[in-house]
Amino acid sequence: MGMFDNLKVAQNMMKNMSPKEIMELMETAKNQKTMMEDMVRKIVQEELDKRGL
Repeated sequence: MGMFDNLKVAQNMMKNMSPKEIMELMETAKNQKTMMEDMVRKIVQEELDKRGL
């Protein structure tokens, strides 16, 4: 599934959502993005420490 297919699916999903539901979905996405960034940052730091860089 390509990027445009994903966008089309997301657009269709949001058609039936209220503005409040969309805002909650966006907040959840932001939180997940932050958690993912923190996880990647931690893994990279551990690898740098392991290699003594």
